[in-house]
Amino acid sequence: MMAKRLNIAVVGCGIAGCAAALMLQRDGHRVTLFEQSEQVGPIGAGILLQPSGQRVVAELGLLDALRNQSATIDEISATTHRGRELVRIRYADHAQKMSALGVHRGDLFQLLHNAICAEQIELHLGVPVDRCEEQIDSTTLIESTGARRGPFDLVVAADGSRSRLRRSSGIATFEHEYEHAAIWAVGQSSEPTNKLLQFARGCRNLCGLLPMGGGRCSLFWGVTQRDHAKLIERGFDAWRDEVLALAPQTRDIFDSINDFRQTRFTTFRHVWMTRWHTRRTVFIGDAAHAMSPHLGQGVNLALQDARALRESIRRHGEIDSALASFDRCRRRSLSYYATVTYLLAPLFQSDWNLLATPRDLVLPRLAKFTPTRAMMLRTLVGR
Repeated sequence: MMAKRLNIAVVGCGIAGCAAALMLQRDGHRVTLFEQSEQVGPIGAGILLQPSGQRVVAELGLLDALRNQSATIDEISATTHRGRELVRIRYADHAQKMSALGVHRGDLFQLLHNAICAEQIELHLGVPVDRCEEQIDSTTLIESTGARRGPFDLVVAADGSRSRLRRSSGIATFEHEYEHAAIWAVGQSSEPTNKLLQFARGCRNLCGLLPMGGGRCSLFWGVTQRDHAKLIERGFDAWRDEVLALAPQTRDIFDSINDFRQTRFTTFRHVWMTRWHTRRTVFIGDAAHAMSPHLGQGVNLALQDARALRESIRRHGEIDSALASFDRCRRRSLSYYATVTYLLAPLFQSDWNLLATPRDLVLPRLAKFTPTRAMMLRTLVGR
């Protein structure tokens, strides 16, 4: 661990920011957490916590509590609207007793937030940070109002895919907002059990079902941004019938939700930075590398970022070396996942419906061919 106790600002009270704040505070640094929203709370839908993410949550001492309120996921299955199997992957094929967890994002956030409070980490809400003003050996946060916070030895930017700090950093960045987005809903359901189920009709319709424990299930429905308003105009009943036609297993969920106000519309972005730090600011989570959700890796990569940052600071005696080490440590893994998700997204959510035919022919064969099946498993579990 570094001999010097650092004064660190973490911007963004999401999963990435909270995990980083906890790890760095527990290592003896002084951490202050800033969040632009006036309040924080347990919101969101389902996430797939892979073994890679579970290891980080375990290090935080929160895995047992999270597992008690989540669902064990042993298998991932995707089929077409005609019932043809696209892919079926069992975690036990990679390692005996290995599994993912179907987690309500709000449950994970609440555990992290409770730990933040228990550690007495200073949290400031309603602070919209626009940029950092860096000096040789410190940096100051500048709010949108012009107010100044700091100085700090290091800023951890975890302010999401639309990061203000990223856009003011001067780092060359590729940003792409997908036209295809999703409606999320959470309801009570007796199925599926221990499985993530996905249903595809061509490349334009995608439905996902993820059990999350306690009888809860998260519903994902792909929709374009341009068609979302039309869908709302058609009415909830028409949408429900469309979903049920593709995925009859959603019937229980629609017994517990009956209005669009019980759903959440979310857009996706792809973000890639040529480097993840300036002299005194480091970017983690969606602020650094937002991706589409089709591999279910976003939260897992964010948690691994937090851990890698802590380890880099532990190993090196000064910030420049620590941040360079963090960049090297994460580059290979993040480059791989960014590339795979970017290439995979059009196969399941795009206007290029002709891609469905080669996908339906090739993907089942790849999933059964031993080398590519092993690669798929390693990709899922984070290895």
